[in-house]
Formats: sequence, C-alpha cells, structure tokens
Amino acid sequence: MLNFFLTFFKVGLFTFGGGYAMVPIMETELVKKNKLLSSEEFVDYISIAQSFPGPIAINLSVLLGYRIHGFLGAIISLLGTVMPSFIIILIISLFYSKTRNSKILEGFFSGIIPVVPALLAFSFINIFQKSNKRASSIALMAITFLAVAFFDINPLFIILGGVLLGICKYYCHSS
Repeated sequence: MLNFFLTFFKVGLFTFGGGYAMVPIMETELVKKNKLLSSEEFVDYISIAQSFPGPIAINLSVLLGYRIHGFLGAIISLLGTVMPSFIIILIISLFYSKTRNSKILEGFFSGIIPVVPALLAFSFINIFQKSNKRASSIALMAITFLAVAFFDINPLFIILGGVLLGICKYYCHSS
C-alpha cells in the first residue's frame, strides 16, 4: 500500500496544469510500469471519471484506487494525489508575500506553462488512438468539440447528451 500511495503522490507532485495533465503520468505508472490494469481499462476509467462532477484527477485516482485495492485503495490514492498540491500551496501561502516577485518563481512558471498544453495534447492523442473509430464516434467527437469550443455549450449538457445517446443506442440495438 505504501508503494501505491507513493505512485499517486508522485503523480500529484509532478503534474502541473490540472487533471488532464496527470493522465499520461498515471497511465505510465499504473499501466506500463506497474501493470495494474490494461490500456483499455485505463481508457474506460478516464471516460467514467470525466462523467462525474469534480476534477478528473481526483475522480480518476479514486476510481483506480478502488478498482485496484478497494475502499482503502480509493482513500490512499486520493490522499496521494492531493497531498503534494496541498503541501505546496500551504508552503507557498506561508511565504507568498515574500516570494510573489521572485525571479525563481517567474522562471518556474515560464518553464511549466508551455509543457502543460503538450501533456494535454498527448493525453488527447493517446485516448483517441485507443477509442472507437467508427464514423459515428468520430462525428460525435467533432460535434462535441464544436458545441463546446464555438457555441459555448456547457460540457455538462454535452456529457448528459452523450450518456443519453449511448443508452438509447444500446437499447435500440439490443431490442
């Protein structure tokens, strides 16, 4: 369990830019290095984590923790994921007034900011490569992107629409 905690602690410690930036690190640690689940299972859990409210990194860590080690695994993975951020924010807040104009912090953020979009792009490409590539799925991806990016439709409605479409598709084909 200590190794499990340290795996998620490492993910939380070295990920900047939000939950989607954690996805490739989680995949490397859980699928490739430790072989705790398959690539296909990992993609399924990403889909599930996205459909719940809250940050994807937290949802994904709890789901994976539960999948691998049950309830205790969910708690341990959650703590491992959030503790690094909590500790870092606590330290920064204690010294903020003294460090807000620090050249070191400016340099840190100027180096991290370009890395985050690359991690997000990697996550997208990786998930896309493992996803269903039927014409209907690709059309749904494109419509979803257009709806959110250009028509400012709330992603919640898009997710609910996708869930309803999937349920309808399942029941229409199985009848």
